[in-house]
Amino acid sequence: MKRNLSKILTALIFLSVAGGVFLNIEQQASIDRSKLPAKVEENKLFQRWITNIKNHDFELEADEFRLKEENEIYNTTWMNVYSSDDPKQMQLYEKTIEEHKDIEKVVFNPNGRVFVDFRNIPRGEVNANEVRLYGLKEDKILDARVLDCSVKGNCYFDRAYFLDNDVFVISEFSRDINKRDSAVAACSVTEMCTYTIKIHIVDMIHNKRLVYESKPFDAILSDLIFTLYEEKL
Repeated sequence: MKRNLSKILTALIFLSVAGGVFLNIEQQASIDRSKLPAKVEENKLFQRWITNIKNHDFELEADEFRLKEENEIYNTTWMNVYSSDDPKQMQLYEKTIEEHKDIEKVVFNPNGRVFVDFRNIPRGEVNANEVRLYGLKEDKILDARVLDCSVKGNCYFDRAYFLDNDVFVISEFSRDINKRDSAVAACSVTEMCTYTIKIHIVDMIHNKRLVYESKPFDAILSDLIFTLYEEKL
């Protein structure tokens, strides 16, 4: 009888501990997904970015960003894929990589094979409100538009940096609107509008983009960008 009771108590303790561990893992996963991942928040480039904003009397904390959406980055409509076995494509790849070195708002991953072009100007077939990803992954050359926003959103991509060869981060200022809502009234970058800051975390290996968003705030975008980065739109 005592032996059976001992077994029952042991089983209950095991289940209790296991259940607690499971709940802790679930809770931790929930916390990690709802807030900016530590690998972003602790990154020196993110810290430099948010410190610059705070130094200009802009009230913003890393803990304020919340997960807004998750989606895939690769789309056949927005992406071209070429084989690295094609000599012509490899020649074009090498030429394109060389041409984009030392260009402001073009950043390369650590191994130098992939770049992200987030310039807020039209570049050939890439519009001013789109971010281009280009480079060599395994035996494929990728040319994709991995991020875009509504023209009425007044979006401004201000920073991009790689956490490793396959994951990069882009910060975006844009109006607090639904980009699919065609009825949204236009608001000039020289007018007072309501904006948010979005942090896009792009994982090329797992084909995922997590979007974290700040609280809304009112600002004149042209003044804000000039103040923060000493450059005019």
